[in-house]
Amino acid sequence: MGLQGDASKEWFQRASQVLVNGVSSQFRYWGDDDTLVIERGEGGYLIDVDGRRYLDLQCGFGPIILGHGEPSVVAAVAEAAAEATSFAMTQRREVEAAEKVIAALGWPTRMRFTNTGTEATMHAIRLARGMTGRDVVIKFEGQYHGMHDYVLFSTAGGPPGGLGSRFRPNPWQSSSGIPDAIRSYIRTLPYNDLEIVERTFRNEGGQIAAVIVEPMLGNAFGILPAEGYLEGLRRLCDEYGAMLIFDEVKTGFRLGLGGAVAHFGVTPDIGTYAKALGNGFPVAAVALGEWAAEGWRQGGIAQAGTYSGNGIAASAAKATIEALEDGDAYARIEKTGTRMMEGLAKVLADRGVPGHVVGHPAMFSVFLAEEAPREFRDAARHDAHTYDTVVFKMIEKGVMPCPDAKEPWFLCAAQTVEDADRAVEAFADSLDEVLAGRSA
Repeated sequence: MGLQGDASKEWFQRASQVLVNGVSSQFRYWGDDDTLVIERGEGGYLIDVDGRRYLDLQCGFGPIILGHGEPSVVAAVAEAAAEATSFAMTQRREVEAAEKVIAALGWPTRMRFTNTGTEATMHAIRLARGMTGRDVVIKFEGQYHGMHDYVLFSTAGGPPGGLGSRFRPNPWQSSSGIPDAIRSYIRTLPYNDLEIVERTFRNEGGQIAAVIVEPMLGNAFGILPAEGYLEGLRRLCDEYGAMLIFDEVKTGFRLGLGGAVAHFGVTPDIGTYAKALGNGFPVAAVALGEWAAEGWRQGGIAQAGTYSGNGIAASAAKATIEALEDGDAYARIEKTGTRMMEGLAKVLADRGVPGHVVGHPAMFSVFLAEEAPREFRDAARHDAHTYDTVVFKMIEKGVMPCPDAKEPWFLCAAQTVEDADRAVEAFADSLDEVLAGRSA
């Protein structure tokens, strides 16, 4: 028996007649009997077409930071939509939103809007290559930087035990359809191992245009950087004339108003932002330090987008930042997330189940193994079968994290400590059912 009720089953069958596998993104497909169809969102909850309510711990894979249907954001978007949104030139709302973004982040001198995180990282990498005159980019295993060819190697969908030697990792290609030559422009390295990055720079520093890094792994358990790691990447990029790109598509406006830059205290040359920037509306940005801004200011490095900075996106970004500015939303997330993390850890400890709750109160994961993870390769030690079974039982009980443990649990400001307790209870009951089934 799957998760679908009668209405969900009917709607999914309709979806399958017009959408490949009934979805518009491969990550949304859970199987023919388990892929749900959602009717609407309310605050921290989802309601499917059968009327079932779920505590939403996916938050759209991270964008929902305030809550579904946040009135202030909805009102701003409605006002913009009524006045038309795309004009083939700069518009007032775009300028106001950009001012908000730069002030909130604190470190950029200039920026440009794009529409998605994929676009933002694509433009960031092209800008770095154009500025440095080099082609090679370093990325880290388990990190996902969007759906363009240059970064679809050794993502979180790769086999953690099949990436080759740490001294010479194999770039695991995440998709067919990528030209073989693309592989020569990427170096995939283990995360949190500065010595390997240093050796790569010593060997190839004159070819390396950029290091692109999620400051914490947004698609691999929310693993945090080791002490001094981000500082080491900054130092190496400065020493060898490469650009440091922080992919903050997930951490930006989620770890705090200043994102990972403020949280960890390390400043990149380029930062990419999306997801929580618009509380669910499609908006993204490329933020630039002064050196990086010169690349686009002087011309010759292409960047464009018909819908970039459109009125709906800009108004959503401005309204979201305004709702976050006083810090109250972050305080609520911190309180709820901390309670949930501590509760989940206690459930594991009380039952003698080896595991760790990893990450930040706004985005964290449950890692089922004796030792906590330090890098993506550690995912080979995670008990994925137990985790997956527990989470599907939780969803049946109306609490919905992502069934893939590598994707963090995301919280929003509309959720409460009561919601945290409900999630912990659902996790405990589901784990107990799994353990009882083993001993029966």
